[in-house]
Amino acid sequence: MLLDIFYVAVAIFALGFCIFIHELGHFIAAKKRGLVADRFSVGFGPRLFGWKWKGTDFRVSLIPLGGYVSLPQLVDMGRLEGGDGEEADKLPPISYADKMIVAVMGAVFNLIFAFILSLVLWGVGREIVKSTEVGSIAEQIVTSERETVPGPALQAGIQLGDTIVSVDGQRIGSWMQFQNALMTGTGRSDDGRAMAEIGVIRDGEPMSVTVYPQTITSEEIRHIGVYPTSDENAAPLIVRLEKDMPAYKAGLKEGDRILKLDGEAVASGGFLSAYLASHGDRSIEITVDRDGRELVIPVKPRIKKGETSPRFGFQYDYPFKKERVHYNPIEQMGIFANTMRMTLFALLHTESDVKVKNMSGPVGIVHGLSRMAQFGVIDLVWFLALINVNLAIFNLLPIPVLDGGHMLFATISKIIGRPLPIPVMEKVQGAFMVLLLGMVLYITFFDVGRVGRDIGLIEDETVTAKEEEPTTETAPNPAP
Repeated sequence: MLLDIFYVAVAIFALGFCIFIHELGHFIAAKKRGLVADRFSVGFGPRLFGWKWKGTDFRVSLIPLGGYVSLPQLVDMGRLEGGDGEEADKLPPISYADKMIVAVMGAVFNLIFAFILSLVLWGVGREIVKSTEVGSIAEQIVTSERETVPGPALQAGIQLGDTIVSVDGQRIGSWMQFQNALMTGTGRSDDGRAMAEIGVIRDGEPMSVTVYPQTITSEEIRHIGVYPTSDENAAPLIVRLEKDMPAYKAGLKEGDRILKLDGEAVASGGFLSAYLASHGDRSIEITVDRDGRELVIPVKPRIKKGETSPRFGFQYDYPFKKERVHYNPIEQMGIFANTMRMTLFALLHTESDVKVKNMSGPVGIVHGLSRMAQFGVIDLVWFLALINVNLAIFNLLPIPVLDGGHMLFATISKIIGRPLPIPVMEKVQGAFMVLLLGMVLYITFFDVGRVGRDIGLIEDETVTAKEEEPTTETAPNPAP
């Protein structure tokens, strides 16, 4: 419990630091250009605490949904940010160049920070599922509507050993890029079905396969029922537990890696399945690795109602084969930016299955950061770099309240040759602030559900295809 709190604290600090870096860019640029910066806030709304230094009120504010530097000469948002809204009337105007430079520097600082983090990743490397070779194919998958349907990839003719090289004409270089390209796809058939053109290499020959993805899980994401190659040299992973069965009650958890049975090392899947099957009459001491700690958990199988043989009640599988990659910073940040581009395009495209509810707000980002912190420092650094690139791109969108909105106002004023009326800008900013807060609350509602399901507080009525597919090729191995 204390460890979980520690990881959440690390996540909150990490997100707050990303926001601080962004606002620091605005602040330094404003000071260098001679602008007034009367407030530097992490959070919005009423001031909770802080200090004043050289004319600036450095504060932490009540609503933890971002941050801002109050720059009355740029676009005054005094009433929204906790001031009196009259600052701009008392200050001299600034140039178009001042406005553009100060507005863009928040994103620039995020990109600089992401570049530094990417340098670290380049040096130490990060383990990912690099290969896009198909290691297993689902015969059936469970859709978001809880219907069991034939596996789309199997129906389309994708075969074991095929190497996936593109989705809808877009080249991919890792399994995650394949998943992102598939999930953000916008292809539709004439009868309205989701459709994707998957480019593969088979026996050295390139070919294209038309696949009709299904949406799975409560997130309703596109899926075709293929998985990468498993690493049978790694310790098998517990992927599912039945809550009324002995393994769950004994304290095993999804994600535990099985190291030993009664002190004997698990050398292969055959040994694991055979040992469990032949010792269904007594308790077995299962040694697992959980977050770097070895635990010995005795489990005694029992006969479940309606069955005839004793079972432990868990399923295991082998983790996917990973490689350590060393992307240079430009390449790494390009991957991040392309992922953000695909996501934004899918959000705006009417044929996509990506919806606003699939986005992550502060709750989801903090949860993601805490999970990455549990996986390791390198994964946390990678996720922080991704967040900073996303922050930079998102804030440059030409939407009032965001930096891109400030740049839009400045450009309109430059074109028409006179400043926009402050009351007009204030009303537009206020309206978009309400819309932004509404969207964040909407996303947070789904974030809470996702986090609750992830940590086991909420039971999901839909399950992932990987857990439920009754495929002879790839289904997790059930313990006897």
